[in-house]
Amino acid sequence: MAKRLLVDHGAISDDRALLGGDLARYVTRVLRFGVGDALSLCDGEGGLFEGRIDRVSGGRVEVAIAERRQLARPAGPRLWLLYGLAKASATETTLQKATELGVDRVTPVICERSVARPRDGDKKRARWGEIVRGAARQCERAFLPQVDEPQPLARALADCGASHKLIASVAHGQTLSAEGLAGAGEVALAVGPEGGFTDAEVAAAERAGFAPVSLGPTILRSETAAIALLAIVAYGSGRLQS
Repeated sequence: MAKRLLVDHGAISDDRALLGGDLARYVTRVLRFGVGDALSLCDGEGGLFEGRIDRVSGGRVEVAIAERRQLARPAGPRLWLLYGLAKASATETTLQKATELGVDRVTPVICERSVARPRDGDKKRARWGEIVRGAARQCERAFLPQVDEPQPLARALADCGASHKLIASVAHGQTLSAEGLAGAGEVALAVGPEGGFTDAEVAAAERAGFAPVSLGPTILRSETAAIALLAIVAYGSGRLQS
């Protein structure tokens, strides 16, 4: 099986692909591929392009595309994570692991207990994009998740139209059961920042149709809670089935 690589959509034109920068260095120095070696290129939107390297020159790798096809999205519901904006390291870990677990959309939400506040928006979004692309490349995902701009929790709750909605809450939640999620169209999962959601935020989420669920009696870090909740739902809904 050819090595699958995630590339920018603009790198592919007709029957050619041009790889440069870090990706070209990865192909030639890490994989040690050269002319004649097969590559499978993915554009992050389900497009798959099979070809072989036919030129390596000037820090660039050129690939002749022999076949292209559109992959189907994974079976099971779409997974949407509403993540309480936390400190940078926690948010980045969550984005990385959520991407590996198959999340389809991440909305960073600003909560009452959010220590972090959105600053340097373009720079932060670029950094998040790098993390998501790196994780998708590592696990060979065909579809990149959507990462929204940070927004107030109230707006995110109002705009969430998922068929099934869950919010992590130690104080108010029932034990999580993934039964019935396999037939859902989209499952939204809300996880708070450091310190969790306030009682008022949980109440607002309930009014918006979110069901409080518990991940056990222990207090989890925000990134741990997000990853655990997403993994349980992904497995229970069939998203992790091969």
